[in-house]
Amino acid sequence: MLSVTQYKANQTLVQTAEFTALLSYGVPQVIVMHTNSKLGNTVLHNNLWYSNTTNQHKKAFLRTLCEESYTFIPATPAEIQNVTGLEVKTTC
Repeated sequence: MLSVTQYKANQTLVQTAEFTALLSYGVPQVIVMHTNSKLGNTVLHNNLWYSNTTNQHKKAFLRTLCEESYTFIPATPAEIQNVTGLEVKTTC
């Protein structure tokens, strides 16, 4: 199952059976691992700074998640790509 939907301006949600990913300008910023995945109830967030706008998108999405329900882990682009298979640009 793969679902790609427009979330907000310049933001896309990619949903699979294992995770939901927020992409800002096509770059994965927040990955919410579903309960049934190996990293269940874990949120990976991209720790590489891209731009003020992308950072605002990431922070706004993170604020929608309940802190008591997830473990939040900063992740490098390589780690996000390894876990999700989504290509992550490392430069602007």
